[in-house]
Amino acid sequence: MAFAFIFSDVGVGEWFVLLAVVLVVVGPKRLPEAARALGRWYSRICRVAEGFKRQLMDMEAEIDRAANEADRVASVAFTVDADKGGEDAAGAKS
Repeated sequence: MAFAFIFSDVGVGEWFVLLAVVLVVVGPKRLPEAARALGRWYSRICRVAEGFKRQLMDMEAEIDRAANEADRVASVAFTVDADKGGEDAAGAKS
């Protein structure tokens, strides 16, 4: 979970104090509504983060494909062709 580093240092007593503060601020009647709203926001944030991660991975894959294609083209362009008497594809003598 992304928030594991935050929750690792919080003890049981601190959770009870936090819950009491939330109950006082939000109130027991609106607590389920607030929890649902928090869950919706968390879900939206996770979806946006996943979409951003997916875009970065796609960009990385596209860059890798372009680099591999450039390597392939470069290796074909600079190979010596025995039929041309030692000249490479550009016509230079090797």
